[in-house]
Amino acid sequence: MAKGILKINVVEAKNLKDEDFIGKSDPYVKFILDKNNFLSTTTKNNDLNPKFNEKFIFNVDGHKKIGVQVWDKDSVGHDDLIGEDEIDLSEVISKNYVDAWFDLTKGIFGFRSKGEIHLLMEFVPK
Repeated sequence: MAKGILKINVVEAKNLKDEDFIGKSDPYVKFILDKNNFLSTTTKNNDLNPKFNEKFIFNVDGHKKIGVQVWDKDSVGHDDLIGEDEIDLSEVISKNYVDAWFDLTKGIFGFRSKGEIHLLMEFVPK
């Protein structure tokens, strides 16, 4: 069971699907380590290819995965889920560093791409 610090830099997202069907989206990214550990980026207005460059730190204690979700902020009603992925932490734990693009999907089967997200992840063991 790995224990340590997981550092995540949300670099950017690209080719996000427009959930409002009006040619714009106001995306933000949410990370979910478990029900008590989740963090979100700021919202990028009117951008389907947003640059975030935001950094987050999580304390990992036996966690095997982290969820990443991209949402469309709505001023009226509920925010819409654009896409999501569940990232296996074993690679970043074993290599201590991963620089990768992750495919965002949506739905029960998650076959259709809803865009991609670029993350830099570093694991520092305790």
